[in-house]
Parts: sequence; structure tokens; C-alpha cells
Amino acid sequence: MPRRKPKIKHTIICDDIRQEIGNKLTFIGIYGPQILVTKIPYVFPKLCFVAICEDVVSGDAFSIELKNPSGEQLGTTITGSVPESIKGIIQFQIFAIFSPLEVKQEGEYKLEIIFNDNDKWRYEIIFPIKIPNQ
Repeated sequence: MPRRKPKIKHTIICDDIRQEIGNKLTFIGIYGPQILVTKIPYVFPKLCFVAICEDVVSGDAFSIELKNPSGEQLGTTITGSVPESIKGIIQFQIFAIFSPLEVKQEGEYKLEIIFNDNDKWRYEIIFPIKIPNQ
């Protein structure tokens, strides 16, 4: 049976992620379908992303980049991999935190996640950042 492509099932964008007692996670300030800011440029003290993935296996590598509407990368590339100790096909959570994050323009921002350096296994999470209508 051929290997299934890793999938991103859900993404959460929020202000902070906290690890609680009992291995629980708390997401602070979850954003809806768009992020509204009071002005541009705007500096987020922290902007956090959680991608819930399926069909990943031990050793799968991933890279994450955040891009502005002009396609320029913000921050550094985040890399990681599924621990070798995990066996079988699993659900896996990927976390990316950009702190601080300055945005200099309104428009559609893009979080790109690529598995195993395979362009066919690239996902783009697109979200608008804008100033609300006056």
C-alpha cells in the first residue's frame, strides 16, 4: 500500500499557547477568519499557530515559513520532525510561534508547511490581516 500524504486537518491562530498540568494545552486569544489590527504597521508581541496533522509517520520532517502579502518571508524558517520513538501512522500537532512579529501591510498572509521537502506535500494556510472599516 503506498504511503498516504500527510494532511493538515485544522489550524488555530492565537496570541499564546500554554502547556498546563496534565499535558493540557490552553490557547489564548484565538482568532477567527481574519485578524483585525488597530493600525499598520502593527507589532504582535506573539503570534502562534497550531496545525493538527494526520497521516504523519515517525521521522517525517517539516518546515514552516510565514510570508507577507508580497511573498517576503517573516522571521526565520522553523524546522522539526516527528520523533523516531512514535510508531505507526498518527495525528500530530505542529506549533509555530513568531515573537515579536511586525506586519507592515494589510492583506493575505500565508503560513507554508512542507513535509519531507516534497513540494507535493506543501500546505498553505492563508489568513487576512487588516484594519477594520471605519
